[in-house]
Amino acid sequence: MRKLLLSTTIVLLGLSPAIAYADQQLIIPVQQSVPSAPSSDGMDGGKVLAIGAGIVIGSAIFSSALSFRGATLLGAVAGGLIGSWWYGDRSDVAPLAPRKKTP
Repeated sequence: MRKLLLSTTIVLLGLSPAIAYADQQLIIPVQQSVPSAPSSDGMDGGKVLAIGAGIVIGSAIFSSALSFRGATLLGAVAGGLIGSWWYGDRSDVAPLAPRKKTP
């Protein structure tokens, strides 16, 4: 029984390229124009990266420094908030006035 199953498997694996070749070729439509906007939902990839990095770094630091049960979750939340603030619009920081040009 074992030899029969093995030989059947080998035969079917050998026939699979011929079966695949006999099928009709697939037609894949190609998009003619590329959209200019990266995304329509307004999410910035850099901000998502900053939040994700903050989550990973915060959870690693909190889980190694603190020994209670929710330390990893607390670190992930804190790191995500810090990453969001770091990359955010920073409305709490006043912009500096441009320097006067010296002659």
